Amino acid sequence: GGGAIITEKRSVYLTAKAKNTLSKAVVNHSGVIEANRLTQNAKGEIILLGDMQVGETIVSGQLSATGHNGQDGGFIETSAAKVNIANTTKVSTLSDSGKTGQWLIDPTDFTIAATGGNTTGSLLSSELESSNITIQSTSGSTGTKCDINVNDSVTWSSNTLTLKALNDININTAMTASELPAGLINSRE
Repeated sequence: GGGAIITEKRSVYLTAKAKNTLSKAVVNHSGVIEANRLTQNAKGEIILLGDMQVGETIVSGQLSATGHNGQDGGFIETSAAKVNIANTTKVSTLSDSGKTGQWLIDPTDFTIAATGGNTTGSLLSSELESSNITIQSTSGSTGTKCDINVNDSVTWSSNTLTLKALNDININTAMTASELPAGLINSRE
């Protein structure tokens, strides 16, 4: 839900698991969560985890796991059977002088599309300015394909986008990484 959760040395975990296969557990985040790394021992993790069989994670707020005082950026995970990232989402794992952290998007199937997908290419392009991003499809309930579909163009010039599919990665439109030695990692598990 909305509101703010701010921690300077810890991790934030929001989880939901369905009671049975007929119910769908939803993690719906529309507020602000900050788990920034200020010291070496600070973990800097934000985990939004829905049920991997029938659950859903909906992200439309702000997630920040940035690194300060020379610390590396943190780790953010948004996982469930279905993950939807709204255009109002702002995610950052940047560091003031260390390495940029990682945002893991971990559903069973994922589609990047201008409309009707799980996120847009425009939003993904924007979020790559402030985080390394891995989209990883995993096995889920019957009827899922475990595919990643790129149906909207994605363009970026900083950080790395990694696509890891349990089944197929279908790139149906342009993906442009500029000024990067290896801006896109495309792998099938």
